[in-house]
Amino acid sequence: MNDDNPIRHSMRRTHSRLSPFPASSRCLAPLIAILFLTGCQPSPEANVAGYLLSSWLGTQPPAISSAPPGALTGRILDQQGQPIAGATVIIAQPDGVPHRALTDNDGVYRIDHVPPGQYVIAAVASGFAENSLRGLLDIPKLVTIRSGETTTAPALSLTPYVPTPLPDDLANAIRLRQTAIYTVTANFPDNAAADVTAYAFDFDGATVDTLRVYLPMGHDPATKLPLLFMVYPSPVDDWQDVSVAFATEQFAIVAISPVAARGADAEAHAQDARVALALARSGALGPAIGDNRPLAMGGSFSSAILSRLLRSAGDELTGWVTVGGLANAFTAAHDFYMGRITIPPPFELLVPALGPPNIYPLPFLMYSPVYIASELPPTMIIHTAADEILRIEQAYELADAVRAANIPVETYYYEDVSHYLGIGEKLTDAGREMFYRIVDFVRRYGEEP
Repeated sequence: MNDDNPIRHSMRRTHSRLSPFPASSRCLAPLIAILFLTGCQPSPEANVAGYLLSSWLGTQPPAISSAPPGALTGRILDQQGQPIAGATVIIAQPDGVPHRALTDNDGVYRIDHVPPGQYVIAAVASGFAENSLRGLLDIPKLVTIRSGETTTAPALSLTPYVPTPLPDDLANAIRLRQTAIYTVTANFPDNAAADVTAYAFDFDGATVDTLRVYLPMGHDPATKLPLLFMVYPSPVDDWQDVSVAFATEQFAIVAISPVAARGADAEAHAQDARVALALARSGALGPAIGDNRPLAMGGSFSSAILSRLLRSAGDELTGWVTVGGLANAFTAAHDFYMGRITIPPPFELLVPALGPPNIYPLPFLMYSPVYIASELPPTMIIHTAADEILRIEQAYELADAVRAANIPVETYYYEDVSHYLGIGEKLTDAGREMFYRIVDFVRRYGEEP
């Protein structure tokens, strides 16, 4: 991918702010054993330190047993001890390769062809929160797979997925405030211009100052516009041209991006986005924003945020567009460990920051919308074969999962060497077509205010 890529430039500008681990993490390797002995799950810093130490020792990528495989069986139950049918059960190799099965009507699963080794089981089902097998002091509970044998795992219980309620009188509870009002222009489409209002709010221990509203320049605030919700992967103002372009198509754009205080915690970023969505639909961000259920769009790292938002917002969103996005964090981790993808530094340590997938599968499962495809709304998937950060196979896997769940899905795959929505002087024909395809998808699946 060429260096004129807008995502690369924006990522370079934000490395120090978004990186969840400082350079000093390289010195934390001795803490890993202590963390395990005391029953604490290692922090991202400790996970990274372990990865750097193993790389220095020459044990990366992780070795996988070549002995004849074994099998795993067990049950997935609800809190009342009743079986959950159709749950997805996952175990992952240390290099990220997932092995999965679905439970039958008795909640029973069987996973064959598993390399010998130790694993932690994770599972998810429609309407239930992701969970993994844990023991005393919440320590991951390992199951051992032996060559030629079938291991029976302890039962794993799932609880209903219930989003944390947002505060009453939300705008006042989070100290919503305007921080700036201005007008901006863009090179595309012709005569593109928008009036912008910047907002900040305080939520769950952090100040979120990346909330923006874009309206067509000079729009009458008494006339409501259909809401389109954007979750950007890097600072929201770096995507100004994109927001202006969509506002020019007569949408009210509400956009947000991650804040440094959340680090790489996609779930926490998703709850910030959920607050922004609730503010927009309540009228707290201005009378011109429609109260319609909108579509949402995200890409790259923000696709993980968006997939968590889709779970917590439920039917508040009528569709989503994922652009160069993450579909399966396990296979993305495998691509990382095999050296198949190039993540700009220091973001190349985001994968090991989550921990070994065979021991800590839960964050990988949480950031993998392929395993909750039945809960997804109508989906548009955009990916380029030239993507070196997340391979286009991520898009293929998500498209297959959504189709299998009988959810409407549209795809746009292309060979352009540029990245996504590079609106500006370097806009390509592929980028222009991508833009109008998204507009068409939003108009067909979105609601009017």
